[in-house]
Amino acid sequence: MVVYVPAQAPTAAPPAEKSLVLVIEEPAPPTEPEETPTSPTPEPTAPHRPRRPANTEPTETSPQEAPETAPAEVPALEPRESTSQETALRQEVQRIQEDVRRRMARLNQGRLSANERKTLDDARTFLTQSARAFSSSDLQRALNLAKKASLLVAALE
Repeated sequence: MVVYVPAQAPTAAPPAEKSLVLVIEEPAPPTEPEETPTSPTPEPTAPHRPRRPANTEPTETSPQEAPETAPAEVPALEPRESTSQETALRQEVQRIQEDVRRRMARLNQGRLSANERKTLDDARTFLTQSARAFSSSDLQRALNLAKKASLLVAALE
């Protein structure tokens, strides 16, 4: 049996003699220091601002009008692939798309089950999306979609 008892003044408790009752006392409250003066509301603090390097040139701004620092310059974006890599990627996408079209034409759609026809429709959808991405020069997406279509057709063969 466990009994919860609120804390009492700190005194030495006599040892329990083989009793089935376990007494758990609440910890004694921490001792508080003498009353310290506190203000009812905390004083506002200024937000932390990083130090600026000392200017060597005089500025014509008043102390209340601090100039804002200019944002760091962002470098211009560069193409991911060089023109030779882009040409190779275009050729690979076209090769995979044409291969998928030929393999889809060879499939005997009359022998396909309902699930296999659904897979073939999904492959056509991926191939169409790949052609759209290719025409909008999103070559990496076009390649990924063409590969997905190829994998679905391979599952049907």
